[in-house]
Amino acid sequence: MSTEKKISKFLVGLCLNTGGSFQDVAKNLGICATTDEIEALVNRMHHKGLIKDVKSEGYKTKASLTNKGIEQAQSLMEWAV
Repeated sequence: MSTEKKISKFLVGLCLNTGGSFQDVAKNLGICATTDEIEALVNRMHHKGLIKDVKSEGYKTKASLTNKGIEQAQSLMEWAV
């Protein structure tokens, strides 16, 4: 699965509150991603302005969606319907 597709899935998962962390979202949505890959995705999403308030607690990574991230997630969900 491409990086952009994984970012899209994480955006939708965070928007729908499918998990408290990126690891939970990955598990709940069946996204295959290692801890290092999640860290790289988080950095990329933060750099793009899609997430904020990034916190790492142990092996769990949490973040909040920005307005831009919410808009992009909503657009993806509307497109999918």
